[in-house]
Amino acid sequence: MNTNHFTCAYFGSDWTITARGFGSAKQAEKHGLYMMPTAGVFGFAVIQEDGIDWELNTFHSMLSGKETVTQDDFGSYEVTF
Repeated sequence: MNTNHFTCAYFGSDWTITARGFGSAKQAEKHGLYMMPTAGVFGFAVIQEDGIDWELNTFHSMLSGKETVTQDDFGSYEVTF
């Protein structure tokens, strides 16, 4: 059974919104692309989660390469640059 879950963290100049519960990286990417035309959205990060471990999926993300993705103690993600 696949226990991986995917998250889309889309971000602006000083904020990050995390959308959880996607079944695949492609679904999370689709959500990020849907949010891109929104004013102030600079990009999005697709994150693969497996329990307490997580990994940035750069293939399905829209990042310039200057961003840093971190997770806080409460499980929320922050994208900074």
